[in-house]
Amino acid sequence: MDSNLPTVNQGIEDFYNEMTSQDMLDSVTVVIQSEFGRTITPNSGKGDDHAWGGVAYVWGGQVAGGKILGQYPPTFDITNEYNIGRGRMYPDRSWESMW
Repeated sequence: MDSNLPTVNQGIEDFYNEMTSQDMLDSVTVVIQSEFGRTITPNSGKGDDHAWGGVAYVWGGQVAGGKILGQYPPTFDITNEYNIGRGRMYPDRSWESMW
């Protein structure tokens, strides 16, 4: 990811700049989302497993930004009611709530 994210960032920046230069930013909404979350603790193969509680980023000219929809967990340990084990966080709302 360290080597690929700069390319993704550059593509997003280029798209934003192009929409701005064409005065189209108010007509565009961009959604970046993973289809699943990941566990915090590793599995037996030292990797991580699919989990709930993913993140989505939404931006565009008509988006009222600067907000977090849902609640960031106060802790990732087992005392958190949304932690169902190994850091698999049960989301407090569905992914569709961003719409």
